Amino acid sequence: MKKTKFLVSILNLTFVICLVLTSCESDNEELPIEQVSNTTENNNNTKSRALSSQNVYRYYSGGSASLHTYRTQGGQGIGIGRREGVSFRTDVARSRQEIDFNTYNELYFLLHPRKIDFVLTTSPTEILTLISKGWKDVSRLVLIHKKPGNGRKKLYRFYNTQHSDHLYTKNYSEGVNAGYKYEGVTGWVY
Repeated sequence: MKKTKFLVSILNLTFVICLVLTSCESDNEELPIEQVSNTTENNNNTKSRALSSQNVYRYYSGGSASLHTYRTQGGQGIGIGRREGVSFRTDVARSRQEIDFNTYNELYFLLHPRKIDFVLTTSPTEILTLISKGWKDVSRLVLIHKKPGNGRKKLYRFYNTQHSDHLYTKNYSEGVNAGYKYEGVTGWVY
């Protein structure tokens, strides 16, 4: 029990250090595809930020170990198998300073170490748990809206226990009709 608590404490500390290091990166990176400029008010100072609105493509590798993976048009995530098309659109930031955390959650793309499952999540607990089990974070600064509005739709999360496969879709019926178990709403997307 003490060993588990110690490992969780180490993982939490590692996660916080990674967040601090990420927030200190320079902004000299190139702008991602399809820059969208927004202006926000922050403590009476106008702060300009550029987000990239990007397609997220869904890939499918069938067979006995079916797998859905997801990749943004800017290269975040991973695509294994046949590309099925655009699953949804969402924003990607160049740096953590550009993120309005009242509007967005960071959306992490996590790949199972044996490439048998792929998870999209905003949950810090789930992220730490999966990374501690060897899952790889294959995303950086992908965002998902916290609330509906302006044409956004729910991004549903489904799970197929038979194939250990997660499915993310804006179409609730797609997951149910494919025999997947509904797990909830990940956030709101276009």
